[in-house]
Amino acid sequence: MIADKIASSARPRSKVWMRCCMAMFGTMALFAAHPSDAADSVDTDAAWPVRLRFDMARVAQVEWRLRQVSGDLCPTMASDIGAVLDDRRAYRKADWPLLARTLGMGEWPVVAALIPDGPAAQAGLMVGDEIEAVNGQTVDSIIERHKAGPLVAEAVLGDIAATPQGQAIDLVVRRGAQSRTVSVMPARHCAVRLVLEADRSIDAHSDARNVSISTGLVTLSANDDELAMVAGHEMAHIIHRDRRGGGIGKRRRMEDAADSLGLQLLHCAGYHASAGVMLFDRLRKRDWLGFLRAPTHRSFAKRVERLQGEIPGLTCPATPHPAV
Repeated sequence: MIADKIASSARPRSKVWMRCCMAMFGTMALFAAHPSDAADSVDTDAAWPVRLRFDMARVAQVEWRLRQVSGDLCPTMASDIGAVLDDRRAYRKADWPLLARTLGMGEWPVVAALIPDGPAAQAGLMVGDEIEAVNGQTVDSIIERHKAGPLVAEAVLGDIAATPQGQAIDLVVRRGAQSRTVSVMPARHCAVRLVLEADRSIDAHSDARNVSISTGLVTLSANDDELAMVAGHEMAHIIHRDRRGGGIGKRRRMEDAADSLGLQLLHCAGYHASAGVMLFDRLRKRDWLGFLRAPTHRSFAKRVERLQGEIPGLTCPATPHPAV
């Protein structure tokens, strides 16, 4: 784990798992962070569900674009309909009335956000639709099969991800007082998922399959170019199959390679590389005592200098940098 945690102002039971549950073994980090006040702007009143939902949609857009351009670099591929699901069971029961008032969340998983022109949006799915069944399997049966506990949305998305290539997904959705079936032909791309963690610290890390990004870091990111730099770096660790271990020199080469491929991925996804690199420059200005940097990482100033030198030579499609 990169950071000592500051208690989140948002109140999910544990984490806002936009996708599947992460087995956090041997994480690779974008940077090392200590508690900070970087997320002071995160809402602390009843508006937190709206802000959290906004962050979920923002991260989902970045995820979709990076997964598309990763191509066959990723270790595994998955089906994706371009929809973010949320479920009230991921939150404290005491917050359910607030979630109902602010977001209209009820007893079923709800479509929290859609990728514009993504498969779900094109098929007619709408934000606010409640998911009752997937390919003939009720949500209750999916929960039971996955032993999902509070991670209901993730269980549903897991079934969607496992759909064979070329097979349509039939969703039974409730819209208002009526149920209808929506058939969606999913896209097939990189299986790496971005997980939004309700946490005010500046934190990003990855395991062998997924990337976790804190709400504090999302708030700190001035634009989606910077957010894509974060996500691209961590996706690169997964593509390179990086693991813990080795000396500082080896770990620093891993981080350099992740910076380079992350920059290439965000460029190929249509983000502005020069703007994305500015995240490190702003961290440099905040980190005047050097507390945010682990010895396995170059200084923020050196990372900016190195990446700016690579920008003129960026090409697409992205190709993997050699793992170390």
